[in-house]
Amino acid sequence: MSGYLVKRAQSIINLSLEEIVSKHGLGIPHYVVLALLAETPGLPNAELARKAFVTPQSMNEVLQQLEASGSVERQPSPSNARILNAQLTQTGERKWRSVNDDVLELEERLLLGLSRDEVRALNRSLQTIIRNMTPTP
Repeated sequence: MSGYLVKRAQSIINLSLEEIVSKHGLGIPHYVVLALLAETPGLPNAELARKAFVTPQSMNEVLQQLEASGSVERQPSPSNARILNAQLTQTGERKWRSVNDDVLELEERLLLGLSRDEVRALNRSLQTIIRNMTPTP
């Protein structure tokens, strides 16, 4: 039953998030990239793909789309010219702030009615589930 509830919650959250980001002309992977680069500028494609749970090929397509829209730029890494590090442009920063405000409202709605202790317990429980289900090398 718990697994079903987690999946149901994930589906509802995903639909709500998709609705929010699409109003800003983005898909969820695009929003995730903007959020990751806002937090840690200069990430390479492979690391972005890992953190966004997509393949490197899919991430390359997302980055190309974000570059074409003027939201992201990529520069060769100082340590390896074949690796391109991505960062937000001013346009990308504005886009991220705008969509992120709406995403934060979604998160507030998601946690409505839960106390701080309940939110902390929920986060600990979800982290435990993730650890339990993550294969060990």
